[in-house]
Amino acid sequence: MNEEKINEFLNSRKCVWLCGALFVIASFIAMRTGLFTTTDTGNGVFFSIGSNLIENPLLSYVVNLACTFVIIALTISLNKKYGFIRSYTFIYASMFLLLQMANPFLSSHFNAGTALCLITVVLSFILYASYQQKNTAQRRIFLIFAVLSACCMFQYAFLVLVVAFSLGFMQMRAMSTKGWLALAMGIITPYWIAIGLGLVDPLDAIPPQIEAIWDYLQNLQVQLVIASTVIVAIIAIVLMVIDMFTILNYRLQIRVYNSFLLVLTIASIGMMCVDYLNLLIYVPMLNWCLAIWIAHAFTIHQDYAKRYIFIIVAFVASIGTFAAHILAI
Repeated sequence: MNEEKINEFLNSRKCVWLCGALFVIASFIAMRTGLFTTTDTGNGVFFSIGSNLIENPLLSYVVNLACTFVIIALTISLNKKYGFIRSYTFIYASMFLLLQMANPFLSSHFNAGTALCLITVVLSFILYASYQQKNTAQRRIFLIFAVLSACCMFQYAFLVLVVAFSLGFMQMRAMSTKGWLALAMGIITPYWIAIGLGLVDPLDAIPPQIEAIWDYLQNLQVQLVIASTVIVAIIAIVLMVIDMFTILNYRLQIRVYNSFLLVLTIASIGMMCVDYLNLLIYVPMLNWCLAIWIAHAFTIHQDYAKRYIFIIVAFVASIGTFAAHILAI
């Protein structure tokens, strides 16, 4: 098998299916150990939910598995519709599966991080459709911020998306005076409805109450989580900077779409630094962003025949990180 065929395989759906099989097997093994669940990791404005959103381990695993594959399917559809990665590739799907697989705390059960990433991808369709729609984007703006505001009732981590999508609409050149009013109304409406229906009492609002996630992990597991997250963040920043040198030469619309991914990447890393006790919640979104930056790098440097080496290293590193987590039990 020559080098170009290896690159073609890594770029193909077959590689996605292979990574999908690895993800299913590895996450099942992690689930069966029963040792990769965590306790409460924060709360929202009115409600407190644990990181284990579904108590039944098998059902939680299946739901997380389904959500992960839905994220991949939606990302493929998003790229097909808006073409923010200009070359034909599926490598972002493979990389996202590997990055998620590497951390059993994310792959073994349904968690707030998976929910955050899924909602990000879904709302990105609405955001991208608003490009240069300053006069007609108000309904989309209202819808996105109403959804995010409602999510903040349950988990403060969704505030990162309030900031990211605010900047995103500005990048899309979709904001106007009416747009800002729609944004404000979107944020207010869920609380207005909940209070008006008597579902919540404003006096019951609770500030962020954060439990340090590593209070429940062994020392080696803490080191693995922190080390792997830092490595992912560094690689994401490096690839983002490298890719942007080429992306800046694309037409404006494609540049804008990728600029929003840049905002998501920075926002994810920034929130990990600010809300570091809940960093696992932001890792899936960062993994998603990194997977896309990898796809950009892989397709931009098509003239470099040995680029498959970096992907194979990522394969080995992801499997090795997963194995290290298992051995650290």
